[in-house]
Amino acid sequence: MRVLMVGRSKSICFEDLKKYWGEVDFIKPFKMHRLGKHDLVIGQEPTPRIGIYSYIISKLDKAKLVLEVHADYLKSGLTFYQRKIAEYLLKRCDLVRAVSKKIEKDLQETGVKNIVMIPSIYIKTEVYKPLIPHSLRKPLILSIGRLVEQKNFPLLLYAFKEVIREIPEAELIIHGRGPLEKDIIKLAWNIGLSSNLKFVTRWLTEEELVSLYNEASVLAITSRYEGGPRVAFEAGACCTPFISTKVGILYEMVPDGVGGLYVDEDPGEIADKIIALLNDSYARQRMGENMRKIVLENFEWNTAVKRYAEAYLNLIQS
Repeated sequence: MRVLMVGRSKSICFEDLKKYWGEVDFIKPFKMHRLGKHDLVIGQEPTPRIGIYSYIISKLDKAKLVLEVHADYLKSGLTFYQRKIAEYLLKRCDLVRAVSKKIEKDLQETGVKNIVMIPSIYIKTEVYKPLIPHSLRKPLILSIGRLVEQKNFPLLLYAFKEVIREIPEAELIIHGRGPLEKDIIKLAWNIGLSSNLKFVTRWLTEEELVSLYNEASVLAITSRYEGGPRVAFEAGACCTPFISTKVGILYEMVPDGVGGLYVDEDPGEIADKIIALLNDSYARQRMGENMRKIVLENFEWNTAVKRYAEAYLNLIQS
């Protein structure tokens, strides 16, 4: 099978997919490619930039088309114009991949058919693993993601302001880059968080990331919408529990109190639950161990990649 993936960046499991699919190429819009070369075109988003380009290539190549929806943005994250284009494209492809049940439901409500729900979580559990028990971890809160509106980092900063009133030695590390970097740093400075907050904007190796997950007592997620988020499961594989808004496959797969705690977009509630976990290493250890078990059972790298690859093989063979 010859596959062309179109998107912003290669899938995290790009190389492993070749074991199942054979020849796999990747391009960003609007790069030129050899027409007629592919059996399947995969567009990572149904957005105008990626979706339209993927649709055109599939027609020129006479290839089957799959469009993927990796985050819960269909109803609230797109403009009217973008949403109408997305709906048009999604109704005209051979298969649509939703990465959560919520996204699958949203697609069905817009009249999209031929949907398959396949989470985009693939975790190398032999790499992402617990190294430090919670009894030895510092009161460190970790948050990872692009510095964009979707991630809602101001909400976390306001919550953290309340955390340090109760636990002055608490620290917050935000790892990520993005267009709102200067605004978020300015806000942190204005509300007096400079001494307890650290931004890590450089790229981290996998070893460094695993180390960071193991140093943290809690992973904080304040996103408005998500598909995963993958970081919750990477952290979970390291036995680090979460405090999270009710987003993505995380909210669908992990009950409240089992692998972490869910919150509304309320800085007071977020602060209270962070404080509760920082003060209870036993609860953190228990939730962290539950999260690792969930990851092992559902998102182990080889099993998850095989599930994804075989769904598209079945499409081509049908």
